[in-house]
Parts: sequence; C-alpha cells; structure tokens
Amino acid sequence: MKLGLEAGSYTLDLAVEHGIMGVPVQAEALVRDGAGTVLQPLRERGLAPCQIGLFGYNPLNGNTEAQAQQKVLLEKVIPLSAEIGCPYIVIGPGNYHPSGFGATDSRNFSSEALDVLARELEPVVRLAERYQVNLSIEAYLKGAVCSAERFIELWQKIGSDALRCNVDVTSLYTFWDMIDPSDTIARTCNGLAGHYGVGHIKDVGLAEGFHVHITLAPLGSSPTDWAEVLRLMAPNLPEESWLILEHIATPEEAAASVHLLRRAAEQAGVPLN
Repeated sequence: MKLGLEAGSYTLDLAVEHGIMGVPVQAEALVRDGAGTVLQPLRERGLAPCQIGLFGYNPLNGNTEAQAQQKVLLEKVIPLSAEIGCPYIVIGPGNYHPSGFGATDSRNFSSEALDVLARELEPVVRLAERYQVNLSIEAYLKGAVCSAERFIELWQKIGSDALRCNVDVTSLYTFWDMIDPSDTIARTCNGLAGHYGVGHIKDVGLAEGFHVHITLAPLGSSPTDWAEVLRLMAPNLPEESWLILEHIATPEEAAASVHLLRRAAEQAGVPLN
C-alpha cells in the first residue's frame, strides 16, 4: 500500500519526516492557482498528490447557485486530475443539511436521495470516464451514502467504475461500534470489494458525558483492530490508490499514529510504502 498523510498545516513537513510520499491537494487551489503552483512545494520535497479534495460539492444542498459553482469546479478539476497523475477526486456523501458533514437530515436516508445523487452525478462520472479518473465518495454516517450497501445502491443506478467509494471504517461507527466494531469493519471492507477508491485511516473516541458523543481522536482511541482492517483492505485497494492517515492534529500525534499504523501493517503482513 502507498501511504499518504493529512495533518493540516504540518502535512508537508511531517510527511517528509516520517518517510510518507503522498499528501492531499484541494480542487479549488488546483483550478485557481494551476497545477504547477500547487505541486511545486510537493515536488521540492519529493512528495506526490494522493487525492484531490472537493468536499464542497454536494448535489443535495439546496443552495443551487453555490452548487452550480461547485459543479463547474468539479468539471474543471477532472482533466487536471488526469494531468497531474492523481486519479482520485474525493467528494462528500450527499447531505440535505447545508453543513455537509456537521449535521444530518432525515431525507438523506431515503431512496429519493440516491435518485437525486445518481441524476446529478451521472454526467460528471461520464466526464471522469473520458479522462480515466475516479470520483470517490466519502461514505459517512450522517450522509446519504452512509454504508457500503447504500454506495452499491447508488453505483447500480449509474453503473460506472469511475464512481468509487472511500474505505474509511470509523466514519460509519455508531455507539455499538465503540464497543465492538468488527461487524461494521467486515461489512464495509468486504461490501465495497471491487469499488474501492482511496483508503482513509483515522480514529474516533467515545467521550465521557451523560449522552453519546463520538468525536475525532488519536489513532488507537477506539477498539478498532487496525491490523484486521488492513488485512481486509489489502486485496481490494487498487495499486494506483493510497492509504491516507488523516486528521492528525499535532507532530506528536503524527509520530504515535504512524508508529501504530506501521506496527499494525507488520502484524497484517501488509507492506506500507
């Protein structure tokens, strides 16, 4: 597996420090500033783009003017994706709530939500096919694509291998997964076989309090068996794709998380490059 890293403003320096080659880039910057400008600091450090993020694109958002602009941005970044050799453009799961990832809306979980997504995604997926790049959906508990099964439903409506799904198990955890996530891990990793986009590794923790609060946390905070996750992912992650350790908050967290992930990879017998 090729390893990538996302650590906010620390990303480039920490990637170099830990011998990690891949770092994310943003669609808006590529279109606004050009590939040469965006990639120069990566090339100077021997790094490569591992995904292109476009999380503002959300066909279920009712702000039609803003979404029209996001669609234009997506149409412009697809050929740039091919040009820079980074074939994975990552988009959100679809959410009627304007927060995108912060909140949810009951309509997200309807069959109609997938119908709308399919109708809006189909023309840009066909454009991606022309350039041999992929749109990879970030499945997420609060969004319309909230499980492997929901992604497969959407994929069947479009029927294109240019539409992929990120494998990010903790994005789908509920309360009971904070006790034992093994079923969700197996259902997600196996259920998306043949449809993998980018692999994401991050952790979540169950905070103390009267009611449930699950939030981002350093790797190792949940009962996830990361060696098992890597074992299940390895046969299905495409060669040109990346496994990205993301949402790293500090250099200290990066050191601990990279060590934990590499140890899990050794246990799984999965090479991380």
